[in-house]
Amino acid sequence: MRVTNIYLARHGETEYNRCDQIQGRGIDASLNDTGIRQARAIAHHLQDASIQHIVSSSLKRSRQTAEMVAKNHRLNALSYRDLDEMDFGILEGKPISEIESELKNLHERWKSGNVDYASEQGESPNAVFKRANSRARMIVDEHQHKNLLFILHGRLLRILLSEWLGYGLQNMHKIPHSNGALYHLKWNGSGFKSLYINKTDHLTEIPSEEEIAS
Repeated sequence: MRVTNIYLARHGETEYNRCDQIQGRGIDASLNDTGIRQARAIAHHLQDASIQHIVSSSLKRSRQTAEMVAKNHRLNALSYRDLDEMDFGILEGKPISEIESELKNLHERWKSGNVDYASEQGESPNAVFKRANSRARMIVDEHQHKNLLFILHGRLLRILLSEWLGYGLQNMHKIPHSNGALYHLKWNGSGFKSLYINKTDHLTEIPSEEEIAS
């Protein structure tokens, strides 16, 4: 049976990531130097994966990562607002250390199954899944039996993968993520199968520009 290979990656690091600040949909930060190196490492690692289609969110950190990979594969990356990170509302931009109680409340509500709960002025996991899954599944349907790469965001990866792999949104915390990490799924037309989750060994020795160009 022919399958669709779906690679996913979390974007490279930004200064918000480095400083442990909440980003979300409303923060449009660029990659920092580490993030650029992580994007290069993703491109280098996937150079033999025969990627045929690359998509990202509309946010800079996702687009910049995707564009670096696309250049390596001689492709054009497409971006979609529907694939943006969750909107964390009034929590965005704040240091995690200052909003620990608010985040704990969010996570406890989600773990209890209240996946329609959102932070003030923000989005719920269920709302995010509906908008992002609709776009992602449309892209998969349009590119069946090809090798696709989605460059996305940490919380969004947890939301999509928890549903696609049958965990349920209340268990999305079980999906690990880190900047530059890779995921590989196969889609057979009726279900997803995971080959690996949160792969980071390609980041241990980030290649130089000369190595990538060779």
